[in-house]
Amino acid sequence: MNFDLKTRALCLLVLASMADVGINAAPPSVEPIPTRGYYMTFMRMPTFGLSQWKQMIDCIHDDGGNTLLLWTGGGFKSKKFPITWKYNTTHKNIENDFVPELIDYAHGRGIRVLLCLSPFCYDGVNQYPLEHPELKARQKNGEPANFWGMHSWGYNLCPSQKESQRFMLEYAHEICFDFYPSADGLLIESSDYAICYCPDCRAHYFEREFEFVRKISDEIWTAKSNATVIVYPHYFTTRKVPGFDVPGSKQAFDPRWTLFFTPHSAHIETNLIAQAKGAIYSDEGLSLGTPSKIQSSVQLAQKYHLTGYVPSLEPMTCPPGPPNDQGPLLKPFHFDWLKEGEMPLDILLMRVMRIAYREYARSPGLSRSEFEQTLGKEVFGSSATAQSIKDLLELQEIWFFEAGWMAPGPFVAPQKFRERTKDWPSERLEPYRKRMANLELFLTRYGKAAEPAQREMGRIAASLVARWKAAGF
Repeated sequence: MNFDLKTRALCLLVLASMADVGINAAPPSVEPIPTRGYYMTFMRMPTFGLSQWKQMIDCIHDDGGNTLLLWTGGGFKSKKFPITWKYNTTHKNIENDFVPELIDYAHGRGIRVLLCLSPFCYDGVNQYPLEHPELKARQKNGEPANFWGMHSWGYNLCPSQKESQRFMLEYAHEICFDFYPSADGLLIESSDYAICYCPDCRAHYFEREFEFVRKISDEIWTAKSNATVIVYPHYFTTRKVPGFDVPGSKQAFDPRWTLFFTPHSAHIETNLIAQAKGAIYSDEGLSLGTPSKIQSSVQLAQKYHLTGYVPSLEPMTCPPGPPNDQGPLLKPFHFDWLKEGEMPLDILLMRVMRIAYREYARSPGLSRSEFEQTLGKEVFGSSATAQSIKDLLELQEIWFFEAGWMAPGPFVAPQKFRERTKDWPSERLEPYRKRMANLELFLTRYGKAAEPAQREMGRIAASLVARWKAAGF
């Protein structure tokens, strides 16, 4: 159903008033989410070349997606600012720029590609202060910003400095116009880990950040009037921004912007949604979630009449630590049996999540039993049983249980878990032991199965059980 702005605003006011008086809102619509697809950290996947990325585009298409948010900062060979990619010299796109061909391929599959970067921080951008330390942001205590990152380790910048603004605008211009003008727009992802607290920023940080947001948005729309520019709500509300204890900035809202909401750093602002071209919700989704989490997120997007749900799908293959403490490359989703560069989205445990996303985004009101029937038929075919479906869902949850973005959970890396929990009382470990007992049952049930997916469940269960025992549990 298409809503004009006034109708959408009225619906949102009704929803808000119902929530205020404790009345449950109507159940979510059964209509598909209009904007569907994945948020992918391209710069943290250095081992994937064009062939693997085309396969991932095919996965988005097969999953009913129409959008790829491609996080590009630090992942292209900037001519103006070589420091932004020197940490990433082994990235396949740095070696040979294939993104233009990838965008064309995505368009051929009906998928729009939006580039992504963060103002004054994160990958690529946070390398600039390595050459220009005078631009470092300040912490609350007045000290320069900490050395921090995820693969791209550096420092966030102070946006109150003219040189920071110049760099940020030219770097974004280079991505959008010099390198990838065929892209469909830009996601400007505001920081979720640090801002600047210098005297010029502090209570005005988001005003300073907005200077860049406004300028690059205007440049993009001047060149391509129908481009999608996605921004955070921080620039249009005086509410305190999650995690930073500073207010947002009450700037004029341009209805051409699409809004971006996340559960941890950009909470849903119902009064803004009605003004925007669109509104997208994103969370850890396919990277760290479960099918139930996917269903809840889809229904949340429907409840607030958001136009999109684009969750994270981040099969990272970068080093896990800072430059001087790097260790082996990460395996996507910690599937350590994968060969370097092997596309991971068809691995059984990820297929579970992709099927969940496809089905719930297509039919938000889908019941749990309907989803399980579809999952069983697609994964096991005629061999599907209620038990095998239940066990597959638990195996998926166990693999990702308590995992982080760059660190596996206790069942995948039990040795680290043992070191962390050596002083725990026995009863605190009991829930983990119960799950391990279930894995031993899976090994018994599926270790010698003839059906391929069940046999794969047995192999994964055997691997986890062996790790657990080797760790001395």
